[in-house]
Amino acid sequence: MKLNKIIEGLECEISSSISELEGLEIEDIVYDSRNAKEKTIFVAIKGETMDGHSFIANAYENGCRVFVVDQDVEVEKDAVKIKVEDSRTALSKMSSNFFGNPSERIKVIGVTGTKGKTTITNYIKTVLSESGMNTGVIGTNGVFYNDVKAKTVNTTPESYELQKTIKEMADAGVDCVAMEVSSSGLMMNRVNDIKFDIGVYTNLSPDHIGPKEHPTFEDYRYCKSLLFSLCKHGIANLDDDNAWYMIENAKCDIATFSIHKDSDLKADNIKLTRDEKTLGVEFDYIYKGETKTHTHICSPGEFSIYNALAVISVCKYLGIDKEKMLKSLSNAKVDGRVEVLPVLPYATVVVDYAHNGMSLENVLNTLLMYKPNRMISLFGSIGGRCAIRRKELGDVAAELSDITVITTDNPDDEDPMDIINDIAKSYENSDCEIYKIVDRAEAIYKALSIAEEGDMILITGKGHEKYQIINGERVFYDEKGEVIKAGERVRKEKGIEL
Repeated sequence: MKLNKIIEGLECEISSSISELEGLEIEDIVYDSRNAKEKTIFVAIKGETMDGHSFIANAYENGCRVFVVDQDVEVEKDAVKIKVEDSRTALSKMSSNFFGNPSERIKVIGVTGTKGKTTITNYIKTVLSESGMNTGVIGTNGVFYNDVKAKTVNTTPESYELQKTIKEMADAGVDCVAMEVSSSGLMMNRVNDIKFDIGVYTNLSPDHIGPKEHPTFEDYRYCKSLLFSLCKHGIANLDDDNAWYMIENAKCDIATFSIHKDSDLKADNIKLTRDEKTLGVEFDYIYKGETKTHTHICSPGEFSIYNALAVISVCKYLGIDKEKMLKSLSNAKVDGRVEVLPVLPYATVVVDYAHNGMSLENVLNTLLMYKPNRMISLFGSIGGRCAIRRKELGDVAAELSDITVITTDNPDDEDPMDIINDIAKSYENSDCEIYKIVDRAEAIYKALSIAEEGDMILITGKGHEKYQIINGERVFYDEKGEVIKAGERVRKEKGIEL
């Protein structure tokens, strides 16, 4: 593609001794100097620990002659310097141009909020696909469409990867993509040039606040609100305390859903359900005064109803057949989200991804509605950021659990026991019994080994993830696999079978 086509619509200053700039052929855009070569554009981005501007010479040595910068730096005389206000914003625009503005060829649904993003996007994929609309998903669990399964480094990948993925989906005949839109993705302008047909706001709580993410809750909230400036239609959870802020700052029409307030789509007559393999909920919903519709989902609690209402709202916009939608929604499940693992015949073991105070509180309160004999919780907290999260998790579990096993969860370069001891401070005036076990697999075994008839064991923080972050490295770890092994070990010791 010609350089002038790639930078079309980009506000920039070009410095070059090359006379035929318009005819300059470009084969790729890179933002890692190690991938730079002839006929590439190197976009210098300042990151958390490294600044791409420091690697311009490396990219030049590798053959690159076109550089996008947002700092006053010098380049070689035979190179092209494109000065922009913000390199990440430029990368988004250029990537969209380079891949032919692929979001114009496919319906894009973006979902943002502190919790619910993964569940909602996966529910959307399930429901739309089973209704005849070929749908992909981009998010925490990876990229999925047709037979393609790929991992993602971030919940919302960098703009280049996003645009490339959406193009590949469109080329493969995908009609729609449901995408998790993180606050970091919005803050770092990764989604600026994606044409969202629908944006969904779920909820907001103080999370991702810290030196490496958002400096304040206000900044976090503002970044979340940006989705409603990028989409044609918005959908918001009216029961959330920050919904008013999102709606007031929206640049699109907004439809609302709720359980407790008057809204476009409202749920009532809520009842919990339970069998050996699933915990669920059934409810009625009314859309703009229509006749009540009854439905059931295989996930319990109010938060699950909110997730379902978001999906129903999306389906209303897209004109999906109601009966097909209800059938698909009733069977939809997400890996590692309030997932019952039948490993003990006398107690219920649940695995979930909850990793902040709000999510943990929601899941624990939901499970307590089933009136267990005792509630046993197991969790840890990450190292290196969001230290306040440790207190929030500890405070919630200390209040709502009978027993807690505190363990490791992505400690990174911190001593896991230091993190565990930080969490344990919440239990100083609590009647909740605690165990401190660094080895997560042994912690899971401990939780299962002390369980009695009618107990519930909630194991949170990892869910679908297949790794632990230790000293900057991702070390393989399979939560569900460890739960299954621990269950086998306990059953063998007790001489019982499933």
